[in-house]
Amino acid sequence: MKFSALIGLPVGQSVGQDIYNRIFKMHGINSRYLAINLHRENVEGFFEFAREETVGFNITAPYKEISAGLVDIKDRIVSATGSTNLVKNMDGKLEGYNSDYSGFLFLMKNNMIKPDGKRVVIMGTGGAARTVAYAVVENYSADIQIASRSPGTVSIEGIKSVGYSDIRDYDIIINCTPLGMGMDRRMAIPDEKILNGITGIDIIYNPLETSFLKAVKLKGGKTINGSDMFIGQGMETLQRLYGFSVTYDEFRNIFYEKIK
Repeated sequence: MKFSALIGLPVGQSVGQDIYNRIFKMHGINSRYLAINLHRENVEGFFEFAREETVGFNITAPYKEISAGLVDIKDRIVSATGSTNLVKNMDGKLEGYNSDYSGFLFLMKNNMIKPDGKRVVIMGTGGAARTVAYAVVENYSADIQIASRSPGTVSIEGIKSVGYSDIRDYDIIINCTPLGMGMDRRMAIPDEKILNGITGIDIIYNPLETSFLKAVKLKGGKTINGSDMFIGQGMETLQRLYGFSVTYDEFRNIFYEKIK
């Protein structure tokens, strides 16, 4: 029996192994999904191990960008963003995909968010932030800013990042930093920079309501957590690695059982 996995550091906050293993058991799939805390010096070794022992694996921070250089084949989105978070083993050749891209678009569609003509701020400059920026650029007509603690670098599609103090008017703000994950109560953006009545999206799903989303809600804004992005990614993982599909409702119900 070959297995699949999530690699990153840390991975303890992920509920993926519980969800996938539950689905495998329910549908008679002979596999197991593991969550593996991996130190940087062991990433390359895991890729070599994965060629022999896995059907594929997911990747979370901080290894999405490193992993893009370790796969044998890249899809279009990986080549454009320099970030991969889903790898499929095809007879020893590792194919890299970016399900952050499709998962984010799934979240936007499922929550009826339409950024066309809107001012959008994306917080963060890592692999997930660049992918979200690329997804917005490719699929919507929006005015985009990328906010960073180290402003001035080009992040994606020629968009230069700005400092948080330089953020002005916006309609939608998206947190793509890890701040707020698990027991972390920090926010990437100062509270005074959260405007009244905006839409706040956090790609974090654990907890379901981060400090950032609570602050947006207190100022009368609409809030969306990362659960639909995670579900969209999970459905794609099952399809790509196992050729197996579950419905949104089935995946969502198991997700909410495990996240409580």
